[in-house]
Amino acid sequence: MTRTLSSQESRLVLSLEWEKQPFLTTQQAKEILAVSDDHARIILHRLVKKGWLAPVVPGIFELIPAERGEVAFMDTNPLALGSVLADPYAFAYSTAAYFYGLTTQAPTTVFLQTNTGKTHTMTARGKSYRVITVPVDLFFGIETVNAYGSSVKMTDPEKTVLDSLFRPETAGDIPEIAAMLWQGKSRFDWQKLVDYALKFQSQSLIQRLGFLLDDLKIEIPSSERERLLQRVDKNFCYLGRRGRWGKGGKQNATWQVIENIPATEIQAEILIG
Repeated sequence: MTRTLSSQESRLVLSLEWEKQPFLTTQQAKEILAVSDDHARIILHRLVKKGWLAPVVPGIFELIPAERGEVAFMDTNPLALGSVLADPYAFAYSTAAYFYGLTTQAPTTVFLQTNTGKTHTMTARGKSYRVITVPVDLFFGIETVNAYGSSVKMTDPEKTVLDSLFRPETAGDIPEIAAMLWQGKSRFDWQKLVDYALKFQSQSLIQRLGFLLDDLKIEIPSSERERLLQRVDKNFCYLGRRGRWGKGGKQNATWQVIENIPATEIQAEILIG
């Protein structure tokens, strides 16, 4: 395999290396070179054959920079790759929870959040990526982090645990989320977490959050606990999904929660965590 370059190919590769841009779309190549769609595809195809680019998914390529030499190996960081699969994006749910050490269970699927398009799953380089679309007003709490050598966007710890509680199937279900709260109890900014929780406009989220905090005996400022309680009315909700945990269980009158998940299940995850 040769790694020599024509003038146009060199111009494209040098542009990517100068801008430290590890990934490239067909549209970006067209704009950089000021060529037609067909011409851009021809150049990209040649660069793939020469080992300068590696396909990620249709229309997206990874740069294999000169510093990697003749071997031309690809970046194996799944978060670096995942960062080009949605725009805008933030890594979230169990992926973010694992990065922050809120869970010790490494997810087999990489979870991303966006506010455009439809929720979908794709496979890139043998890895499953789940892109979950949320309303614009729930796409917040995002920070830039260094994830295994790549600068990427990720929901912050407080948003991560709330997103997971809002969609338990993305994070191993309620017992695992209870373990996240336990692991992060000394790190969370509780005022921020409560502010975030109220933005969801979901009473069931607040009920489950309040119940778990009490059940785990996690102390938060009394003023923040009261802010949560003020959003609870007479409507009960189930702690866990009825399809998995059933409809049985006692009723918690403080948070109006039906405890359909055995306490032993939640405590087991705490002990593991």
